[in-house]
Amino acid sequence: MLGARRLLGALRLCSSVSCPRPRASAKLRVRDALGVQDASGECVTVQGWVRSVRSQKEVLFLHVNDGSSLESLQVVADSSFDKLTFGSSVQVQGQLVRSQSKRQNVELKAEKIEVIGNCEAKVFPIKYKERHPLEYLRQYPHLRCRTNALGSILRVRSEATAAIHSYFKDNGFVHIHTPVITSNDCEGAGELFQVE
Repeated sequence: MLGARRLLGALRLCSSVSCPRPRASAKLRVRDALGVQDASGECVTVQGWVRSVRSQKEVLFLHVNDGSSLESLQVVADSSFDKLTFGSSVQVQGQLVRSQSKRQNVELKAEKIEVIGNCEAKVFPIKYKERHPLEYLRQYPHLRCRTNALGSILRVRSEATAAIHSYFKDNGFVHIHTPVITSNDCEGAGELFQVE
C-alpha cells in the first residue's frame, strides 16, 4: 500500500511540473551530433543503421542515420571494419571532430564499432540509392521509416502531435483514450455500444 501511495505522489508531481530527466550521457542522436558547432574531439556514442559504406585504401566511410534527421552522420573508420554492410544496425563510439569536407560540419572518428544487427545486403528489401514506390514499401511496414520520404513524414507528424498535446495540456485538458467502435468482437467488447 505504501508503494502505491509513493507512485501516486510521483504521478501527481510529474503532472504538475516537468519531471527531471537523467543526466545526458555521451550518447547522442544523429540530429544532435550534426548540430554541434564546436567539435572539440569529445567522445560520443551514436546508434543507428548504416545508410552507405564507402571504402578507400585504408579508410572506411560510413553514413549512419537513426531517423532523427534527414541527413546522415559521416563516420570515418579504419579498414578493419570492412564487414559492415548497408542496412546493418550499429553502435559507434569515437571522437566528434570538425569535418574536412565542406558538405558537413562534423564527422565521427570511430574508435569502436559494435554491430547490433547484421544485415544481408542482397536480401534486404530496401536497396541503396534506389527510389522505391510507396506500393512496394507498404509490403515492409517495419522498414518504411528508413526511407527519406516516410522518415520525413513521421518526423513532421511527431512534431505536430507533440505541439497539439502540449497546447491542450497547457490549457488544462486531460488526454484520454476513448473506446474504438469496431466490427471486431473480442471478449464481449462489441456489446458495449450499439451502432444503428
